[in-house]
This record gives sequence, C-alpha cells and structure tokens, in this order.
Amino acid sequence: MSEISKIENKDKNKKLIKVKSNKLNKSKLFVVLMLAWPVAHWLIFTLFMNLQTLAYSFQRLNRFTGKMRFAGIENYMELFNKIINNTASYGIAFRNTFLWLGLNVLVIVPLSLVVAYVLSKKIPFYRFFNAVLFIPNIISIVILTMVWSFAWAPNQGLVNELLTRIGMENLTRVWLGDPKTALINVFIYCVWAGIGFNNLILSGAIAKIPKEILESAELDGITNWQEFIHIIIPSVWPTICTVTILGATAAFRVFLHPQLLTNGQYGTSTIALKVVEEVLGGGSYGLASAAGITMAVLGYIAVSIIKKFLDKREKEWS
Repeated sequence: MSEISKIENKDKNKKLIKVKSNKLNKSKLFVVLMLAWPVAHWLIFTLFMNLQTLAYSFQRLNRFTGKMRFAGIENYMELFNKIINNTASYGIAFRNTFLWLGLNVLVIVPLSLVVAYVLSKKIPFYRFFNAVLFIPNIISIVILTMVWSFAWAPNQGLVNELLTRIGMENLTRVWLGDPKTALINVFIYCVWAGIGFNNLILSGAIAKIPKEILESAELDGITNWQEFIHIIIPSVWPTICTVTILGATAAFRVFLHPQLLTNGQYGTSTIALKVVEEVLGGGSYGLASAAGITMAVLGYIAVSIIKKFLDKREKEWS
C-alpha cells in the first residue's frame, strides 16, 4: 500500500507542477502580449524616427535622382546662417520659440496657480469659473482659433465693435494682421487656452493640503498673501514643478497656434512651424531635420536648467 501511495503522490506532484507551469507560461505570455504594443510603438515611433531624423540632418535630397546624399554639417550651417540673418523669418521663429518658453514658464504657470488658489477659496460661482476655464481643453483647437479670429476680426469683430461703441475707434486695427500686435494676440490666446488644464491640476493639489494646516494659519491671523507664499506654494511645489516642465517642453513643439491664427505670418512663426513648412512644403528634409535636432538639444538644455532650479527650491523647502 505504501508503494501505491507513493506512486499516487508522485503523480499528483507531477500534475501540480504541470498546472503551475501552464499558469506560469500563460502569465508570461500575457505579460509579453501586453508589453508588445508599447515596446513596438517606442521602437518604431520614438527610437527609429529619432535616429532617422538624426541621419537625415546630415543628408541632402538630390532632386534629380530622388536620393539622399551625405552632406556633413551643411544643413546645420544653413540653419545657423538663416537664424543669424533672419532669412525666411528663421531668426524671428527662433526668437519666438524661446519667447514661448518664457510665456509658458513665467506667465501661464504662475497665473494658473493664482487662479487655482483664488477658486480654492470657493468664491461665488467658482464651479462655473472652473468649467469655463477648462472648456478650451475639450474643444477642438481648430474651432477655438476660428472663434478667436472672428472675435478679433477687423470688420464686425467683437473687439473692434466694442472699441467703436465706446468711442475709441483710433485703437481699432487688424489685430492678427499687424506685426505690432499679431504675436501678442497669439500669446493672449495661448494664456487663455492654457490656464484651464494647469488650473485643474493645481486645484487638485491645493485640495489635498490638510485643512488643519490652513485653519491653524487662519487662527494665527495669517493673510491670504502670506498663506499663498508660505503654505500653498511649498505644499504644492512638486505639482508646480510637473506643470512647469510640461509647459517648458511644450514650448519647443508649438506650431498649431500660429499656423491656425496667422499662418505663421506677421512675426508669429516658430521653429517647429518652420520644420512643418519645410516638410509639407517640399522644402529640405535635411534642413528640417537639422532644425528639429538643434531645437531638441537646446530644449533639453533649457529644460534641464529649469528642472535643476526647481529641484533646488524643493530641497530648500523639504
């Protein structure tokens, strides 16, 4: 009987091992299938595309043969000459890219934080204001820019109509067609459209601050300004850092806003828009790739400096 029981136990152990092995294999297969798409996506659309762009930046297209030839740093030299001499508005586009960086980091983020703090005080109609501010993030950018263009249109536009009605006809102008006001107008649009998302993120961070801290500060007679500077900002600083880094990286990819509002004219173009125009307009793929690589390097340096500053402030408050 003992020998029979041993044989049965061995069979049971073999079955258990087989079942466990099947489960393990199924688990591995599940993990592989789940990772297959994101890994393939990264390899094709991130690694391969970036390496191809880097390779194209050292090549030029021969329009007679349709083949790419190695050109060394010719594309980079052409790019720098265009930026320095402002050929085809490349210098203005380069300047505007960094102006957008300053706009996102120094204007939109601080303004979003102030708005989030004010609305956290549950002022009258604060829910309505939150909804209105977030609307630009759920509506197509094409529709938003079209409505914005209608509002600032020279004829029958809302702004010029209001100026005329209050007796300030001398201030009316073609806002999006005047080099003196076009870029500022596009910036105002970006501020209006960009606050909503940041406000949502920052409002969530402010809501997580323990009420005991705020109530204790209020009992000590702290003012709203002191509360904002000494409690709110240090408490939500990690979130501020995240929003700031996102805004800084986005500055080097801006092209839709000026393209849709002014078609990149009147001093509103960016390097990203120039890259799009070079590619879609039958221009130089090598020049477009060189511009993309150059801005990627400069963007990495700029974002690294900003991140270093933000991390330093976080260490001081931790």
